[in-house]
Amino acid sequence: MPRWLALPLALLACGCGESHDPRAAAAQSPAAQQSCIECHGALQPGLLATWDAGAHARNDVRCEDCHGADHEAMFRAEGRVPAEVCGRCHAAQTEEFLESVHGRAYDDATTNPLFLAQIPAVQRQACLGCHDTGPKTGRCDGCHLAHRFSVEEARRPEACGMCHCGPDHPQLEAFELSKHGVVWAATQDENQAPTCVTCHMKGTHDASSGLTLGRAAHGAVPAGETPPVPMQAFDPARIEREREIMLRRCDACHMRRLSRRALEDADRIKRHADRLVAEAVRIVEGLYRDGLLDPMPEERIAHPTAGHAFAPAAAFENQSDPERLFFFLAQFAHSITFKAAYHQSPDYLQWHGIASLKSRLDELRALEGQIRRRKDG
Repeated sequence: MPRWLALPLALLACGCGESHDPRAAAAQSPAAQQSCIECHGALQPGLLATWDAGAHARNDVRCEDCHGADHEAMFRAEGRVPAEVCGRCHAAQTEEFLESVHGRAYDDATTNPLFLAQIPAVQRQACLGCHDTGPKTGRCDGCHLAHRFSVEEARRPEACGMCHCGPDHPQLEAFELSKHGVVWAATQDENQAPTCVTCHMKGTHDASSGLTLGRAAHGAVPAGETPPVPMQAFDPARIEREREIMLRRCDACHMRRLSRRALEDADRIKRHADRLVAEAVRIVEGLYRDGLLDPMPEERIAHPTAGHAFAPAAAFENQSDPERLFFFLAQFAHSITFKAAYHQSPDYLQWHGIASLKSRLDELRALEGQIRRRKDG
């Protein structure tokens, strides 16, 4: 039986008054205040049961240890606990987390033009549903679901799949349709098949470790190259260092030669996809230079970051037909292609990825021809 259910019934009675407003309890003198368990055991019994089943309850980590005792501060924070609070006990894990892509996700989103173009409700419920992590907002519970904070739950692919899915980063779908994913689904045994954590977070909370050209968003390019759309640039030494980290993880199940070949093939596919996107950029930029976009950037509502400048990869709305087609080519088909390759998912690579990328590029070429023929009359 959960320990809070064993409390006397009198103590489980709600102490927040008839309005059930916790502020009423907060306003009472300390001696008269109800404890967290007394109020929330009555109001949210599921929450208390979840906490009671976890490691925090077993180690006597209580509500106030994470949330504090200031109810007004809790209301302002909407119950969120910043990562620095977790770091009081989990210092190494928190430091690794904050240095990773997860730790930067909030800032990456809130400065992104795709985010800034949305209404606040969409920002909160769509964009920040995944990107609300990092030092400003915490969200260790994005993976270790509150209030149980289970390591076992966080290691399952489903925990990653809430955010790492969909047409711009279908890691979950690609994994599930790979041999790794099929064996995992059949066995549920990490000794026979890897999960996301096995490859990307083995012994660390830095989800970026081991990644080379196939990183988040549009990936990366070797330093010194000019990418067709914004990407990170890595020097060769870093690429080799990160590749060695990943290969050591592959060594547990595979011969090094085969693992290296598979990853180098994925590198080649990434570079090939980049070149196709570069051609698409040249087409759209050419139409812009010749004044053939309809409407032209200066004729539209100002973009939240670019204003009236030409920025084809910055939005999927308020654009001309060639720019809109380019956006989905670069944001979806390009990303699916190389992410499916690194996840060893043949169907996603072939039909959702490279075939879609080439087909959309054909559409863009045809559209350019139509626009130029109309101009020439």
